[in-house]
Amino acid sequence: MDGGIAAVALGGGGLLAGSLTATFGRPGKTATATPGTPGTTAPAAPAPSPAASGKVSVAVSAVPVGGSAQVADPSSGDAVYIVQPKAGQYCGLSAVCTHSGCTVNAPKGGQLYCPCHGSRFDAATGAVINGPATKPLPRYTVTRTGDRLDLGPAQG
Repeated sequence: MDGGIAAVALGGGGLLAGSLTATFGRPGKTATATPGTPGTTAPAAPAPSPAASGKVSVAVSAVPVGGSAQVADPSSGDAVYIVQPKAGQYCGLSAVCTHSGCTVNAPKGGQLYCPCHGSRFDAATGAVINGPATKPLPRYTVTRTGDRLDLGPAQG
């Protein structure tokens, strides 16, 4: 009987691990929404191979005021939101919750929400609004060059 309990426990652990992996902000997870609608996320923009150029960029038009576009950090492959909280103000915020590594939802109403444990972050700064997370989302520099927004390195 102990062998049967162990087999069930191992099987359940595998299911849990697979479920948790699907929630992390890692490659392969793409947000979908209508570009140009405030409070939504544009589909992940096709980016050149980071190995080829090391540069990730999106069209300015893909990031509406109050919205975002999802891209991948070229060094880690983690999801990053390029956001425009106010007209002409751009920054990048990691989409990986600092509490347990789940992918936070795209900005809506000025906040990013983690569906795993309820943490909320400010969509302009990445600061924690409420926990259980205690650390802000890592920020990235974003530079506007003409009609493109270029993702820079993580700050700090």
